Amino acid sequence: MVGLLAERGVEPLLIDDRPDRAAAHLEPVVGSGRQVLDPRRVPWSSVDVVVRAPGVSRYRPELVEAAALGVTVTTAMAVWLEDFADARVVAITGTKGKSTTAALTAAILRESGLDVALIGNIGVPVTEAYSRPLADAYVVEVSSYQASEVTVTPGVCLLTSLAPDHLDWHGGEERYYRDKLRLIDAGPPGALGVNAGSDEAVRRTAEHAERTLFGPRGRVWVDGSGSVVVDDEPLGPLPPLQVPGRHNQWNLCGAITGALLLDGRTPPVDAIHRAVAGFEGLASRCHTVGDRGGLTFVDDALASNPFASVASLGAFPDRELTIIVGGADRGVDPTGLLQALAHRRPTPRVMVLPPDPQGLADRLASLPDADGPALVVEVALDLEDAVRRAVSVTPAGGVVLFSPAAPTAEGEGGYGERSRRFVDAAGLSTGD
Repeated sequence: MVGLLAERGVEPLLIDDRPDRAAAHLEPVVGSGRQVLDPRRVPWSSVDVVVRAPGVSRYRPELVEAAALGVTVTTAMAVWLEDFADARVVAITGTKGKSTTAALTAAILRESGLDVALIGNIGVPVTEAYSRPLADAYVVEVSSYQASEVTVTPGVCLLTSLAPDHLDWHGGEERYYRDKLRLIDAGPPGALGVNAGSDEAVRRTAEHAERTLFGPRGRVWVDGSGSVVVDDEPLGPLPPLQVPGRHNQWNLCGAITGALLLDGRTPPVDAIHRAVAGFEGLASRCHTVGDRGGLTFVDDALASNPFASVASLGAFPDRELTIIVGGADRGVDPTGLLQALAHRRPTPRVMVLPPDPQGLADRLASLPDADGPALVVEVALDLEDAVRRAVSVTPAGGVVLFSPAAPTAEGEGGYGERSRRFVDAAGLSTGD
């Protein structure tokens, strides 16, 4: 956003909690000598608009104070959606499944012959679209951090799932849902596709006049044989998805729904076929990184809440499995994951990571015995130790699944760093 403003001759007031570091980072964009202020030194009453970075909570005291003084608080995403309100946009949000659904939607539209820009939370800032020719269609991934100030609902929205997440940022479960759904509720109402496999998503969109369900039922769904059906017509044989799990089949249904709602017709079957055949999955999202020593290693480092880990746990039915869990405490109740682990067969093994492994390990150990052997639960020193322990206890032919069900702990980098460490510990990095 700073670069875009600089191109237009606007010199914004730059604010960061670490002014010196931010100034050095921005120097290639804005030049040397530009001052960056600590938020405690900002005269908020003299500010007209604050464009916050997505990771900066809308509810931190400085921004609450600014809004109370009449300052407009927004994000680059909200501004872009206003500026591109007349463009053909498929916006995708949800607790989990956003990136996979967005990537598949873009692939189907491209294979249908359209020039498509895949932007947003998937890693390409929406601000980059300003300097490029207008695309035939935009597929935009929108996080809850980006959605909370949206003022314009795009023509097509997809809601992949809803479950508690980011409660520390939003300040509670209800506020998280409200902020997430602002993308849909800002108006004017557009076409909406909702994953029927998410009870919370279905319940909270029940009054939407233009809602289309997909996934386990609805207009685009997967039947008992695994075939995709659109408007009661099977699409015919498609290549198998290279990413495992029923949730990813539903993500494909969401992608087809997005393309259908955008164009008003079912995408060409050959376009869907090519898109599925070419989709190898996304890093850190239930991604099989390789096999070694008779075991399959799966990186699901982006599973930052229990809901996501439950979905990935179900992606490997009937296989022996060891799951590595743990990370920062975001205040999300892990009961759903605990129940899934207790009832899974074959009984999984669980490795629990710092920084607070004992609390989760104790809860796992206290689960009531079901029909089968008790859970094997071990507390690991770190991720590398967890992988070593997992390798030692997982039977041949089994799966080692790194699906932490929690965000990365402070000081350990982001999920990408944990993915790298997991791959290295598994002995599957380049050259091994």
